[in-house]
Amino acid sequence: MKVSSLRIGNFRGIESGEIAFTPHTLLVGGNNVGKSTVCEALDLVLGPERLFRRPVIDEHDFHCGQYVDPEGTPIEMRIDVVLTDLSAEEARRFGDQHLRLWDYRTRRFIDDEPGGAARANDEGVGWGLPVCFIGRYDKEEDDFIGDTFFAHPEVVADDTDSERLSALGGGLSISGWPGTYTYVRYVRVRVR
Repeated sequence: MKVSSLRIGNFRGIESGEIAFTPHTLLVGGNNVGKSTVCEALDLVLGPERLFRRPVIDEHDFHCGQYVDPEGTPIEMRIDVVLTDLSAEEARRFGDQHLRLWDYRTRRFIDDEPGGAARANDEGVGWGLPVCFIGRYDKEEDDFIGDTFFAHPEVVADDTDSERLSALGGGLSISGWPGTYTYVRYVRVRVR
């Protein structure tokens, strides 16, 4: 399994950014330009240590320390990762429920484009596993919450279930249930 894409929103020094990893990606730059933030974002989504931190995030993890807007509404932090080059066992384990067809050339899921499904057998198209971390401040608990989810476009909850949809990761499948979560966390991931 390899990391092919990383999108960061409202995390530490990065308000919004995206990295398309190649087989030989190297992060180079001066101090305080975001190299460590990129690695920490990957660790937040995929790292096993995150499971044991409480709270999983804090106010310093939000861009410029801003975790609520001027009206006091919590601001969401989101980190999206696309894992590709899955082994046969990994593809079987995640199956139709979480995998999407990924175009290595355009670095997009083909089901996002009109007629994309017709390109399913094209060269350069393979299975990708979209995973995301979502975090925010919970005003009721006066604490920070965050979790990792399988990030597919289908909404799991009924659209009329407003409580479920407003919850952290509302509409997404949580990847924290036994087996799959542990599997995602402890699989060796190579940067693509």
